[in-house]
Amino acid sequence: MKWFSILAALVLVLPTHESLALQATKQKDEKSAKVAEGKKEEPKQEFIRLRKDGRWPVSMDTNIVRYTDSIKHPGVTVDLIGAIHIADPEYFKKLNELFTEYDVLLFEAVKDENAEVGGGKPHRGGAVANNGEMSTDTMVGLSTIGMLQSGMTDALGLAYQMEGIDYSKKNFVHADMTTQEFQKSMRDRGESFGGMMLKEMGKAMGKQTGNPLAQQIDIMLSMMTKDPQVKLRRIAAKELAKAGAEEAFSDENGESTIITERNKKALQVLDEQLDKGHKKIGIFYGAAHMPDMEKRLMQDFYFTRGDVKWLSAWKLRSEKKKKKADAADKPLPQ
Repeated sequence: MKWFSILAALVLVLPTHESLALQATKQKDEKSAKVAEGKKEEPKQEFIRLRKDGRWPVSMDTNIVRYTDSIKHPGVTVDLIGAIHIADPEYFKKLNELFTEYDVLLFEAVKDENAEVGGGKPHRGGAVANNGEMSTDTMVGLSTIGMLQSGMTDALGLAYQMEGIDYSKKNFVHADMTTQEFQKSMRDRGESFGGMMLKEMGKAMGKQTGNPLAQQIDIMLSMMTKDPQVKLRRIAAKELAKAGAEEAFSDENGESTIITERNKKALQVLDEQLDKGHKKIGIFYGAAHMPDMEKRLMQDFYFTRGDVKWLSAWKLRSEKKKKKADAADKPLPQ
């Protein structure tokens, strides 16, 4: 019965042979065109990854990337700490320990300009509005994000960042837009949450990269576990890792309020902290912000990419299999 289910999944899920061939031909033509033009594709730096044991997913990881050797800011190190907003409790515990090592830790949270960040802790869902200036679209958009994150924590058996991170620490510095700035930027740019979501869905449908057959096999392998939460985590992690490799929510110029304009604000705060003489600075932002943030650090602040440290955010195998694998790694008694 199990093998029948797998075969049925192959029939129902895999693209037709014709569609696979067309995609492979398209990818080959695009690669040939780049070679003909003498262009060399630079590998994209990862800020989120799926770690595997063979074909089996083990964990979804985020990283801490260090930037040093700036001729403009000698002796300064800036770490980009890519965040996953829902994760294993151990992930947030490890981050809390690491954050104590920084002179200042810049963090993201879109909040009302009149709202206190109570105990250093941002409001769950991102924004707090007291003066009724938010548009319906902004309120609905931010509320929806909050509800999705809350729902995913339960479904995936994970913890929420706002509960897992201790925002009361004295070295924490808010480095994000106010709700009013966020809304004004979206209005000036003609953006809406609904429009952005539709655009991202279109991008996802239009961009089929890699080997389609291998991708479908990965999905099938993700389903082969008796643990329902691990199964859901594997599917969600694959999509998150894919999204983390793209420049999300960007327009034709590669810019957006939700990513690039907020990054600009964060780096304004970085500039202020550098002027105060801080030498070891961390920037704790969503992993999707990091490709653009890295560009700006290198172009505007003259930093150089240095060491990379990876942290496991989601465990992607059941505890039983993990214990079995760990036991297999132990040496036999003499």
